Formats: sequence, C-alpha cells, structure tokens
Amino acid sequence: MSITNNTTLSKPEVKSFYIETYGCQMNEYDSLIAQNILEKQEICHSKTPEEADIILINTCAVRENAHQKIYNRVRSLQHLHKQGKKIGILGCMAQNLKEDLLYENLPIDFIAGPDAFRNLSTYASEKNSLESQAYLKLSKTEIYDDFVPTVEHHLSSSNNNVTAFISIQRGCDNFCTFCVVPYTRGRERSRTVTSIVEEVNSLVAGGFQSVVLLGQNVNSYSNSGSNFTNLIKEILNKTQVERIFFTSPHPKDFPLELIELMAKEPRFCPQVHLPLQAGSNDILKKMKRNYTRDSFLELVQLFRQKVPNVALTTDVIVGFPGESDKDFEETREVMKLANFDSAFMFAYSERRGTLAKKLYPDEIPDEIKKNRLTLIIEEQLKRSLEKNKSLIGQRFTALVEGISRRNENEPIARLSNGKKVIIHNLENIKAQESIGRYFDVKIVDCSSSSLHGDFLNIKESSLLTENKQGI
Repeated sequence: MSITNNTTLSKPEVKSFYIETYGCQMNEYDSLIAQNILEKQEICHSKTPEEADIILINTCAVRENAHQKIYNRVRSLQHLHKQGKKIGILGCMAQNLKEDLLYENLPIDFIAGPDAFRNLSTYASEKNSLESQAYLKLSKTEIYDDFVPTVEHHLSSSNNNVTAFISIQRGCDNFCTFCVVPYTRGRERSRTVTSIVEEVNSLVAGGFQSVVLLGQNVNSYSNSGSNFTNLIKEILNKTQVERIFFTSPHPKDFPLELIELMAKEPRFCPQVHLPLQAGSNDILKKMKRNYTRDSFLELVQLFRQKVPNVALTTDVIVGFPGESDKDFEETREVMKLANFDSAFMFAYSERRGTLAKKLYPDEIPDEIKKNRLTLIIEEQLKRSLEKNKSLIGQRFTALVEGISRRNENEPIARLSNGKKVIIHNLENIKAQESIGRYFDVKIVDCSSSSLHGDFLNIKESSLLTENKQGI
C-alpha cells in the first residue's frame, strides 16, 4: 500500500491519542513527530492509555529479543482494546517483524513503519482486516520537515529544558552486517540546513541551552551541497545555542576540517562517540565496517592531539560469528590503546533481517561470549575510573541538567565533554533552582561512571564567550 505525502486528511473518527516509546532517542524524536502530526489534526494528546481513543506503541528493533517486551505490553492493554480503543504498533519493530505482529493474535489494529506516520489517524479509522492494515513502505525522501517538533513537544518528552535531541537525518546507507537499521528505516536522507537551524533557534527561544544532533551516521549528513561540517558552522553562526553534541557518527566519515572545528569552537563540544565494534581486521571486514584497526587508532590519536580535553566513547560487540581468541585479543588491545572514557559493550546476538544472520552461523557458545564480555567490561571500568581520577583536584565549568535521584539537594551537571558531575556543597542555592545554570566546580571524587565536585561559584558568563580551556 502506498503512503501519501498529502497532509490534508479527512476528519478522523478519533479524538485523542496516547503514545508510548521504546528504544533510542531517535525513537523518542519520532514519537514527537507523530504527536505533532496528530495534534495538527486536532487530536488531543492523552496522558494515559485509558483516556485515549488510539494507543500507539513506538518500537525499536535493534535488540533481537526486544519484541517480547512489546508483546507483553500490548497484551496488558487487551482490556482497553476490548472496550473499542484502537492499538497501533509503530516504528522499527513494525517494519522488521511484520509477520510476527500480524499472526501472533495480538490486540492490535494496524502497524506502521517509521516512514508511514502521516496518516496515523486514518489507519485508526479504517475498518479493514489487520492483514491489510500494514503500512510499511519505506521512503527515499520522507524527512517530516513539515512536522518538526515544537518546544512544547520537546518539553513534554524531557526531564528538563536544558538539553534537547534533534534528528538531522533518517535511515542509513552503511549496511553493516550486524545491523537491521537500513531495512527498518530505509536509505539515508538528510533534513535541510534551514529546517535544523530553525528548530535550534526555536529551542533556544524556549530556554534550551544544549542540543544533541541525532542520526544513524550524523557525520555523513548531506543536503543540497552542505556536509556535516557546514551544518555545524551554520548552527554556530546562526543560533545562540551554547552547546552542540552529536551522535552517532561512523569512524570512516571524519574529515580533518570537522576535527579542527571542534578544536577551536568552544560551543562544539569535545565529546565524540566512536563505535569501534571490533579490533580485529578480519571481524571488521565481516561486519562491513570499512575501516581497519590502524585507521581507527589513527583517528583516535588525531582527536587526542587536536582537541583539548576530548572525551571519547565507543561501542564494542564480542562474540561476532567467527571471532577467534586471537580476534578477541586484538579487540582488547585496541580498547587499551584507544583508552576510551567509557564504552557500551555487548555480546553478539542475531538480528532478524541482517546480513550476518544470513551469511554467518552464530556458532560461538554463549558461555564464551559471556566470559569475553565480562573481561572487557572489567578492563574498561578500570580505565574509566583511572581517567576520572586524573581529573580530581581540577576545576571545570558545568551546566546543571537535573537533580540526583539519590539526594534531592544535589544537582547533576555536565562538563562540555559530556562527563557527568554530581555537585555537592551548594551553600544557599536550592538544587531545583540550579537547573540550567553554569557552576564552577572542583572535582573531589569519582566513580567509573561519574565525577563528584564541590560547588565553587555561579558562572554568570555565557559559554558563547568562553575558550576551550574551561570545559
């Protein structure tokens, strides 16, 4: 069934909707797009599923077993379905697990992929069978630029009005063999520079001070001759946002110009996520990552040399099909040489629809995967702790983003390289009133995942005028 881009729709039969999101920040952003689409059709956003006519579950397909959590959640809504409420499964899981969703006898009325949000209210109004209510056509052009989330939408999905996430592109062209994204989100396409700059300006006007640019491969951004470096320059020149972060890039797409821009521009924050995935050239080739261990380490060295105080994080998969003991040792070696600030580490599990599942039997025993994962986690935690310990006694500027869950009197803030710091000894300042403010802090203690700092004073000056030395 084809998906129309016509935004003038007939009056829907439904009057309210509820949306629940699972997965990454890209999924969260997609939910805001869906919310904007429905609200522009005068359909009200409900706080609970009980109050809504349509219940939407926006899903993720990155983890092979994530669908079980969604199944359980949908089944828990069966009593509402029996009352006549419509239930729709949206997003990557809908795109990737169509057959399962259609024939698992779930209480759902339609499924819609990430590129089929424009007509959500129409899907809910249809009286057809579930088999004909699968809207899964992937688009080569859909970017939803006419449904960019408003400040109010961002506020509704955030715990604060300090940092907002902005999707700058959709889809992916890399086709890494372990990844399902190109098949669930389609080919890569980027939003216009103008649209992104306008959204940043809107967020700044609404009080946000920091943005995180989102994409499956942000540094391959390309629209009308503008690349990712051009986009960052436009945001720097045409907005007053004080901090710019981004995720997730691909190590093969880092031009020197982008690294030098980060080195000289204090608002372009020195935090970079570099997904390694594996340290063996043989495994990298099987993963279709298009770089070698040596070129990866050269990139790490370039960032360390060029960008003061840069924090580097990574992703690593152990137990990929065919990974020998030698391959694994090479991954350990690269992680040691790169000396990452932190890492997200996983044991390989098959993803339905990926090339790896078709080409490479998953024959490595779970026990070996578990042991390898445990080892690299232990080693990385030690490195993360040592790197954080090296900051004790130093003074930094931190932007407060929220309140500690363990102590309501202690703010949680970020250095401009993304490191989290819990602030103590606030004197006469209430923690809740500190959100969105810059504090000078002295690091006095740490764990492997966070820093602890004593409050020194309020930093009244804007990061727009600061240099790189103060983080």
